[in-house]
Amino acid sequence: MDHGAPLGAWGEAPSGRVLDPKTEAFARARLGEPLGAPGPSETAGRGAGQTVHDNSALTPERMHALFPGVEWSLEASLRARFSRGMSYLNLMSWRAGDVVRLPDAVVFPTSHDDVLKVLAACSAQGIAVVPVGGGTSVTGGVDTPNLNTVVVCSLDRMSEVQNLDTESGIVTVQAGATGPQLESYLKDRGWTLGHFPQSFERATIGGYIATRSSGQSSSGYGRIEDLLVGAEVATPVGTLSVGGYPASATGPDLRHVVLGSEGALGIVTSADLRVRAFPTFREYSAAIVPGDFSAAARVVRALTRSPLRPTIVRASDEAETKALLTMSGPGGVLGGAFSMYMRMRRALPGSLIIVGWESESATTLAAMRAFARETLADAGTVSIGGRPGRSWVASRFLGPYQRDAMMDAGYLVETFETVVVWSAIDDTHHTLAEVVRTQLGDDSYVMAHISHSYEVGASLYFTVLAGARSDPRASMDRWRSAKAAIMDALAECGAAVSHHHGVGRDHRDFLPAAIGPVGEDILRAMKTTLDPGWIMNPGALVTRSDGQR
Repeated sequence: MDHGAPLGAWGEAPSGRVLDPKTEAFARARLGEPLGAPGPSETAGRGAGQTVHDNSALTPERMHALFPGVEWSLEASLRARFSRGMSYLNLMSWRAGDVVRLPDAVVFPTSHDDVLKVLAACSAQGIAVVPVGGGTSVTGGVDTPNLNTVVVCSLDRMSEVQNLDTESGIVTVQAGATGPQLESYLKDRGWTLGHFPQSFERATIGGYIATRSSGQSSSGYGRIEDLLVGAEVATPVGTLSVGGYPASATGPDLRHVVLGSEGALGIVTSADLRVRAFPTFREYSAAIVPGDFSAAARVVRALTRSPLRPTIVRASDEAETKALLTMSGPGGVLGGAFSMYMRMRRALPGSLIIVGWESESATTLAAMRAFARETLADAGTVSIGGRPGRSWVASRFLGPYQRDAMMDAGYLVETFETVVVWSAIDDTHHTLAEVVRTQLGDDSYVMAHISHSYEVGASLYFTVLAGARSDPRASMDRWRSAKAAIMDALAECGAAVSHHHGVGRDHRDFLPAAIGPVGEDILRAMKTTLDPGWIMNPGALVTRSDGQR
């Protein structure tokens, strides 16, 4: 976790948390004037002043008795940092100065055995445990539950890369390692995991696994379940070791008990992950697909179904394309000429598609590129060269910082995502966009893209912007109302509750309809077996049949 980031924000961007002129102009034109809502630097102290207190249910003497040999802290400001995640509502509650429930303590184990000791002690005493890696959840997955005694188990001290088996292509790493830490280690040795979610800078390996993460290069490298060979998990009843083989037929694959378990069954302490040779050759290209978003979706489908599918395939709908070209495209005379050329080619309105190829072989990359170019040409796309693709790759982790700047100006900024089969893409995209516009009104802007695609379907990732409100709580209520309508619409469309953000506490009540009563019983049975006292991340993913946490 980034302990230096201001409360109520993702963190300080390299260029500062300021809207660039093009983005500010776009926001003013589409959303109205900024109102200068309280920023994190102003409200962090006020929020902390309301929430920072010394009335933890745990004393130093009891901590020493409970967790001998394990580092811990009762410091209120530190407990505050571990009290919630990174959703819009999480960040706005800091800015609004809301009083929140702090965990009573934070423990910092350094080994699997330490974690087992922590869980055994907490289970014996009925103390709730919330596992936290990077703390980047946007679905309430790490929010402190309102229970008598809660301990956060931080994986900050468990970031060691333990082994790299170059013959098998497997790295063994502790679950607290962040994406950059692991990638740096691997790159120095000529390897890569290839997993790059937008939260890459802060998210941890354990978090990837616990939420079934999907990286932006998933078309080429796969989702985290495709990369997970095996894992070691600490539970209140002992160690659960899963996987470890290239393949097996020894009953159900228990890796999938761990994947997406969100800390509700135990804590992933280490993982064996498939790695690949670091790509020597990289190339990116961009084009505009004329017409509506359905045309771009057809292009993505054709690319995805080929054995020569690109490493990265991303298609923005017309609204996102317009926003991207306005905020990051050429301005002035050059921008006007570009727009005129696009219209002459009848490419606008249209959808921006970015394609990327990565390989250690120039021959393989050339074959992938040739197939993609042929597919794009057959669809009548208009090429705009490699620069937009390279620009996107260079800035793909800046979204959370841009959200900070938009929130500083008072604007509502949030995302949601889902996944459906190809035959439902068009209707789902249209329905969800219309629901957002209806809920948020004229001073809103909704856009979407496909960035994770499969032979049978694809994810839809929506970004929602809305006009500023002087009262942060009014903006929060506005989003809560919209999100409720969105979740109802997802069910009506037959779309998944989540593709890669997870369930957490925010989506928990919508899970039963998705998995059915038998599915719910299976989840409860697994939890009761691994966590008899129901101390693990209470309220996340699954609740007791009587509704209690």
